[in-house]
Amino acid sequence: MNQESGIVEKEIVVSEERGIFKESFLFIDKLPKKINWKIRLAGRGSKAELVVVYVGRNKGETEMDIALVHEAEETYGRVIIKAALFDEARLTVKGMLEIGLHAKNSDSYLLARVLLVSPRARAEIDPHLEIHTDAVKASHGASIGRLDEQQLFYMQSRGVRRQDAQYIILSAFFRDVAMGLPVANKQDFFQL
Repeated sequence: MNQESGIVEKEIVVSEERGIFKESFLFIDKLPKKINWKIRLAGRGSKAELVVVYVGRNKGETEMDIALVHEAEETYGRVIIKAALFDEARLTVKGMLEIGLHAKNSDSYLLARVLLVSPRARAEIDPHLEIHTDAVKASHGASIGRLDEQQLFYMQSRGVRRQDAQYIILSAFFRDVAMGLPVANKQDFFQL
């Protein structure tokens, strides 16, 4: 990360045949202004799995640009982005799945989900597919939603404090990605 500019830039190339890149990232305290990552699957049968968990607070604003590029045959790639935005935080996600001319029988997927905890938080998700060959599997999913007030009301009517109800909902939202997070105390990464 370039501390002065607040930009995180990475290019990862998996060039070995059947090579594997698997990584999870957590952004919570020192949030960059821009995240610019490119993962290139250049080795036949190579694989990449990237999980990004982002928790924005205050007036933090980040633009995330992630590209997964399949260059060789039989490659497999997954990008999962999950974010919770509090206060007046803002997040823009641009995701690109590109399957090159020589990447037959490749499998690519991008999922970006954002939960707006505050009514003033904002998010934008812009996923793209660019496919230059046939015999591939490629898809993406994107969703932006707010905390369900009916769920919160129901839990509060059963004696659960609002803050605890939010914690339960956030725990469920992040459950599928929490196991791979690089933190010692996974329960504290989204303290309310």
